[in-house]
Amino acid sequence: MNSIFRKIISLSPQNWVFAILTGIALGFMVSKMGIIGPVLLIGLPAVIVYLYLMAVELRIGIYSIISMAFLIPFLSRYYPIAPFGLAIDGFLFFMWIVLFFRYFKDLDLSMANNSLSIWWAVWMLYVFLMIGNPLVRSYVAWFYAMRGLALYSFLITPLAFLVFNRRQDMENFFILVMIFEMIGTLWGAKQLLIGVSLTEQRWLDAGADLTHVLFGRLRVFSYFTDAAQFGASQAHVALISLIFSLANTGWKKWFYTLGALLSIYGMLISGSRAPIAIPAVGGLVFLIMSRKYVLLAIGMFMGGSVFGFLKFTTIMQSNYQINRLRTSLNPSEDPSFLVRKHREERLSKYLANKPIGEGVGCAGFWGKRFLPGTFLAEIGTDGHYTRIWMETGIIGLWIYLAMFGTFAYKGTVITWNIRDDDLRLKMSAISGSFYGLLLASYTNGLIIQLPTGFIFYLSFVFLYLSPGWDDEIAEEKRIALEAEENKKQQILLDN
Repeated sequence: MNSIFRKIISLSPQNWVFAILTGIALGFMVSKMGIIGPVLLIGLPAVIVYLYLMAVELRIGIYSIISMAFLIPFLSRYYPIAPFGLAIDGFLFFMWIVLFFRYFKDLDLSMANNSLSIWWAVWMLYVFLMIGNPLVRSYVAWFYAMRGLALYSFLITPLAFLVFNRRQDMENFFILVMIFEMIGTLWGAKQLLIGVSLTEQRWLDAGADLTHVLFGRLRVFSYFTDAAQFGASQAHVALISLIFSLANTGWKKWFYTLGALLSIYGMLISGSRAPIAIPAVGGLVFLIMSRKYVLLAIGMFMGGSVFGFLKFTTIMQSNYQINRLRTSLNPSEDPSFLVRKHREERLSKYLANKPIGEGVGCAGFWGKRFLPGTFLAEIGTDGHYTRIWMETGIIGLWIYLAMFGTFAYKGTVITWNIRDDDLRLKMSAISGSFYGLLLASYTNGLIIQLPTGFIFYLSFVFLYLSPGWDDEIAEEKRIALEAEENKKQQILLDN
């Protein structure tokens, strides 16, 4: 103790000044922000180091965005006072600033000059111009809503083409996604078999139980925003991981197989019906794109068997998850489907004289938050395309559908022309799952929500990059073949 005291009194004047100022700063932050103040102050050096590492290696920023896309719903539920969603905005803008200043003279944007980036830019421009819609009632709602609707896809797509464009980047990306998805499945199983946490129960008691506890049974939501998003995300990656298991060997094959099995289980316990369209439609597209006709025949038989089991039998009807899936194949008998059709009829009349809609942010979650009591905020959206129609009008909806139609066509053409079998399988997983997401988004706003949105954006970047990778693989095979031939000739000469 005496030695510590001697060290303290022997501090230089500069260190004393620093210590006193630090103490004052800590005291001020505690008085203003509570215990979180000192935590932020102490954590600031770590944040600075992290940003430095990100500036040196921009791929770290992409991995951070992927991680935050999974973690934000969880963090927002447990710590609702912090604006975690803005972290993604911060990462994106920081990376673009670094990219601009590091490569101010040599920045080559040709990699990002393609229909994918151009379409997202066109859509972003349209959404930006919607701020001038005379029917807009809240610019704050526009700001929050346009981020997920257009800004994220607009910023991350060209960024990925520039800094996240290697085959290894794709492999690392899907491994990271699968790790988060498998953790999500295990967390969901815990909710179902053991129970939800106190925080999750408070979230349910605040109103979420109306859609997440049906007939006394929990629709599992894991650490996602809701059960629909959890089910869709699990279905999305289940299809991708199952196909990736066919295109990989060794530990990756078993890793993706395990991921597929867990994700299928997660989709089932979510109690959400729309996600079944993802493996159904996506699987069919994959089988066609694979160009393996025996596999197509087997897949068609298995798919038809599952459809017949759900549609024409009552086997396992007492199982809640099977029962929920069965109702998705009988929409005319589904009360929620009939409510949705009635809502669309009301919207048709209301939006008849509003060709550019009533403003971005006027409907759905942001509409209820910033414009409570208004017609579009209270009527509900259900489907993603319904929301686009409500917020950007019939003109915006047609632009959006034309954009997605282009993506579907381009993805199909690219996938079909890939020569390497394993790469074509992986691209067919991406292309097929996109078709499934398009259909599933009719009933739920899935395709741009966290984390599915970022999985979709980056997956399609990989799809557009795949022809170049195909050429690389062909060149690697040629070089390997030449090396083998040279080795054989050398052996003959030596003998």
